Order: sequence, then C-alpha cells, then structure tokens
Amino acid sequence: MSSRNTQFYICKCFTTENIFLEEYKLHVSFVSEQQFRRDYGALLRSLGCVTEHQFEDVLQEISQEVGRRQCLGVTSAERAAAIKEEYQPLHPHVYHLQESYLAPKFLQMVESCGSRDSSEGLTDLIEEEAASRVYRFPMFEKSFCVDLVEELEHFERSSAPKGRPNSMNHYGILLDELGFDEGLITPLRERYLHPLTSVLYPDCGGRCLDSHKAFVVKYDMKEDLDLSYHYDNAEVTLNVSLGKDFTDGNLYFGDMKQIKQYWPQNRFLRYSTGAFK
Repeated sequence: MSSRNTQFYICKCFTTENIFLEEYKLHVSFVSEQQFRRDYGALLRSLGCVTEHQFEDVLQEISQEVGRRQCLGVTSAERAAAIKEEYQPLHPHVYHLQESYLAPKFLQMVESCGSRDSSEGLTDLIEEEAASRVYRFPMFEKSFCVDLVEELEHFERSSAPKGRPNSMNHYGILLDELGFDEGLITPLRERYLHPLTSVLYPDCGGRCLDSHKAFVVKYDMKEDLDLSYHYDNAEVTLNVSLGKDFTDGNLYFGDMKQIKQYWPQNRFLRYSTGAFK
C-alpha cells in the first residue's frame, strides 16, 4: 500500500495468502491449482463443495480476488484522486493529528517508553487481556471519536467513489484514499505507536514499523453482521472502537499463525471506546 507521498512495500504473500471464500467462510492460500486441491480439497468437500462445477466456481472466485489485489495500487490511486476532486470534508480538523485528540493515559504510556526501564514502566500502565500479548488501553478522547465518525458518515453519504477494506467487509472506508495518511495516520504511527510497539513487540517487527494500512469497518443488522476468522497481513494490529451505542460487538483472538489450525480456540474482548492490540 502507499500513501499519496510515501511508497509502501507490499508483501509477496498479499496475492497468495488469506483469500476468503465467502460461501464456505474459509480463508485459504493459493499458489497453484495443484497445491490448492491437495491442501483444501478434502476440507472443501466436508463443507459442501462436492462437485467439480462447485470447485471450478471456487477457483474462479480466487482468480477474481487475486486479480483485484494485483490491481489495487492503481485503482486505489484513481479513487483517491477522484475523492480529492469531488469531496468536501465536514470536519477538516480530524485529518490532522493534535495531541489533544489523544487520551492522557495513552500519552503517559508513550512517554514511559522513553525511560530506561521502559518495559516495566509500560507494564504498570497497560492492561493485558486473556489472549496472549493482547493489550487494552484508551487511545482517543471521545470528542475526537464523535467528530471522526461524523466525518466518515458524511463521506459515506457522498457520491465520491469508495474502496472497501477487504473482500469480507462490504461497509467500510480506506482512510488513505480519503486523505488521512499524511496528517493523521503517519504521524500517529511514527510518533506514538512506534515507541509502544518497540517495547511490546520487539521480536515481531515492532521496532521497525515503516508502513501501515488504515481503514474503518461498519457493522449493522441490515449490513455486515460479523467478520470471519482471519489473519491480518501485518506485524502489529491496532483496533480502535470509535463508539456510538451498540451491544455485543466482541472481538475474538485465536492462536498465532504459526499454530496450524482451521478453527482455533478463541479468546474474546468486549469493546468499549479505546484500542486493543
């Protein structure tokens, strides 16, 4: 992925891994048809894909998704240019990070990362969840969340083109296309998130975060209801609950990707306004 001014790298696995088959609620890897039949043939049959015609439909679905990913850089840049030309923001200030947007405890956590005993200091401030190496903490002030949600809803109602975050979410917004990268997301990653990830995930690439993919997703009884189990294409993931009144909305965490299971045991978090890593 890339912002408008900064080139980001795309992992080679982006076109072969984590391909979602909606009918079977299954994420797969695809390198070749031979590999795919060997690795997933029996599993797909157990899920109801029993005829050769059904299997060919699956291969066609994979081909379309791989093609979408291969062209994503071009199509995303085209949408971003059109949005810049057509869309008039409702709250221009939310596109530019200010320290007043950030929760005091979050700022305290970031500051603790610069101390000699940064790991111990951060541990005293952060809340670890039942899932291994998953943490909960407040990040944004509620007033900023309100303005940001209003901005996103205003954009959703506009006629500007909209790229969706992935093949699973039909309702959501890619923040780089809307113009959030340079003023909000990049400084947030560089100044505030990088110190935290350097301490919390030094063995998983947390010390050298040099790119990001930022987006929002929306769930509603008449729209997307949930998100199937998947692995993020990232070294570190940050989930932020932007608010509004809702019930349920739990976030489930399974095992690390190195543990090969199709349906691993899950641990869940209940959402509240804040962030979870």
